[in-house]
Amino acid sequence: MTFLIFICLAAFFWLLWLLRRDRVSLGLPIAYLYSLLLIHVPGAFANIVGRDFLRYSDLIELGMRFTAIGSMCFVAGVWWARFRSSFAIMPIRREADRDHFWWFCLFGGWSLIYGLSPLYQIPSISAAVEKGGAIWMLGVMLGLRAACQRRDLKRIAIWLGALMVYPVLMLLLGGFLSYGSAAIIIVCAALTISARSYRLVVVGITVFVFLTLSIFVNYFQHRNDIREQVWGGAPLEARIDSVTDTVRGFKWFDPNDRMHLIALDQRLNQNYFVGLAARRIQFGLADYLVGDSVRQGLLSLVPRVLWPDKPVFGGSPEIVSKMTGLHLSPRTSFGVGNVMEFQINFGIPGVVIGFFVLGWVIGTLDLKAAVAEARGDLGGVFLFFLPCVALIQPNGSIVELTSGSAAALVGAYGWKWAWKQWVAHRASSRKRYSHPHEAAPKASQLKID
Repeated sequence: MTFLIFICLAAFFWLLWLLRRDRVSLGLPIAYLYSLLLIHVPGAFANIVGRDFLRYSDLIELGMRFTAIGSMCFVAGVWWARFRSSFAIMPIRREADRDHFWWFCLFGGWSLIYGLSPLYQIPSISAAVEKGGAIWMLGVMLGLRAACQRRDLKRIAIWLGALMVYPVLMLLLGGFLSYGSAAIIIVCAALTISARSYRLVVVGITVFVFLTLSIFVNYFQHRNDIREQVWGGAPLEARIDSVTDTVRGFKWFDPNDRMHLIALDQRLNQNYFVGLAARRIQFGLADYLVGDSVRQGLLSLVPRVLWPDKPVFGGSPEIVSKMTGLHLSPRTSFGVGNVMEFQINFGIPGVVIGFFVLGWVIGTLDLKAAVAEARGDLGGVFLFFLPCVALIQPNGSIVELTSGSAAALVGAYGWKWAWKQWVAHRASSRKRYSHPHEAAPKASQLKID
């Protein structure tokens, strides 16, 4: 299993090297692969270190084989997207109103997430509003990247503060850590491309991984208390107290701590479900889906407002339960994950082709978003960034990927129009105030022939 972990890490650093060659990237492929490995590699590591008391190492090793294959194929897809793209030449960076664009994205995204939540009850519109709200990450990403390049400590602090708003509120209002951590990964991934020193990037990633695991094991030990407060409708003060209790008893991740290894094995170990499903198929206890979930993904592209009785829904606990034979708790989310869904449809060929195509799509969208930003086509960035972010769901289902990216594209066109209107309004205001009407001449100034 150690060799399989090494293959996954080699794929990650291959991807890092690939994107840093010309640095025409927002780091979105890095965000996806990091998120994918985060739900597979820690669990495998825990089973290597804790092999004396953790079980099912054979299933976990089987699942890691598919993860290693998928990681390499994903990077190959990203490489193919950049190799075949006509944007391989470094774009000329043009002047644009970037500073206002960052704040437009930040406050615009927050307005959708927190100000228009009643629209979440309307079919189809709710999906576009939810996915469109992700532009706050674009604003923070670009603002933080610029502040780091300028070494402006004040701006860095401001953008880091803006970055933490969503994760903190998601924890206090929803009781979940995963959604907020996903946003942090997406934003910080851009820094792995823009940083000048490769050594600094490697050190930064190492520290980021250690912090990720440390925060997770502490949250895991207190998550039931936090969720009881949040889901029970406790006052905000009580919720804050439950979170601060976690901070007070904070412990750094220790691979020798038995409880830490158990936490990694239980929640960052998607390999168990992948391996169990593959073994059941091997023994004839379950059958390959043969593209059934892929067809559902295509059906999900039809808006529910046009097909109210559409028999396709987001989420995947039923698939996981069916393929693994497990009875899952309704209080915990169990995503089928990209590795498992590609495997249970077509086996190894499904993993190879599925991850290659996914890498090609994410790589293409990331490249075009970076090129549009460098060329000053800020409105065009929305069209590539939002659908790409919607695809960064390694623990989601194909239905969620396809429907989410389609909804994100609808939201992107709306934001492109809104930004165009904003720019036109600012241009007209500047023109009006920079060229005021000349005052009428006084009567004494009139020349009489």
